[in-house]
Amino acid sequence: MAPNNTRIVLDPIFVNYVNSPEFTPLTTIGDKLDIKKRMKLMREVVEKPHIGQKLPEIIEEDKTVVHGGYELRLSLFRPIGTENENLPAVIFYHGGGWVFGSKITYGKTMRDIAITNHVVVVYIDYTLSPEVKFPTINEECYTTLTWLLENGSNNNIDISKIATCGDSAGGQLATSIPLMAKKRGLGSDVVKSQILVYPATTEAHNDFESYQAFSTGEYDDEERKTGAKNNFFAYPLCATLEELKGLPPALVLTAEADIIRDEGEAYARKLIQAGVPVTAVRILGSIHGYFNLPVANESQAYKQTMAIISQHLNEAFGKQ
Repeated sequence: MAPNNTRIVLDPIFVNYVNSPEFTPLTTIGDKLDIKKRMKLMREVVEKPHIGQKLPEIIEEDKTVVHGGYELRLSLFRPIGTENENLPAVIFYHGGGWVFGSKITYGKTMRDIAITNHVVVVYIDYTLSPEVKFPTINEECYTTLTWLLENGSNNNIDISKIATCGDSAGGQLATSIPLMAKKRGLGSDVVKSQILVYPATTEAHNDFESYQAFSTGEYDDEERKTGAKNNFFAYPLCATLEELKGLPPALVLTAEADIIRDEGEAYARKLIQAGVPVTAVRILGSIHGYFNLPVANESQAYKQTMAIISQHLNEAFGKQ
């Protein structure tokens, strides 16, 4: 029998990036400042490498709508030449620990999803913590779904083909919104697919080996926890099998060298237990954030992730 060599070998693209002057560990940004000033600085630092990035051509429509008691800042991305075409929609929720992230940091990712899959990507610029606490972010994201169901047809969107997608904190939202739709009687079938890229699924991070292996003790989501403890809309791994039953098919992608790898995979297993069709893939050689790093599109991890997402969406939307 061959020896079990579990040593992690990172893609050199990621090794070079984290060792470059361009990379700044988030925990060192403004650590002497008060929380509001620190968050402002952190958001600027995170966005900076993406500003000026060459992006694929696309049709982008920004709109602010009031719906369900919330003001929603939306951006619709669709492939060139599809203005009059009725397309499926992927609602995209950005990552960033619920405290940073924007359409600037995910501009390339969202455009690639829209163009590669011939869909409209609906981006919600949800209000960040600590400016708001749970459940405001969830409610804004859920309301985006209800707005889309009511108004999508007027925006050349096929509302019978909707998927949710996000990474990290956005992965939590991408599965919580179908959970909310089921719980609130909207139906578990209004969303046809949930795409969860290294999703955050629990507050019990210490229970998992990957947290012990890769954490320096700095991962925290205290800024959003008020009212969230043991709430499966905030931490979907808390949901019972009955609550998960009937959710849309899930694609769960995890990064090998990631503190939240194991909780994402634990959630995939729980979905399987609940009878949800699940495809779960661990991307070897990858790190947390590989889905939107400035160097992401150069990596095999990113290319393979996009290919897997395309296959999943083709099945979910019944494309040939």
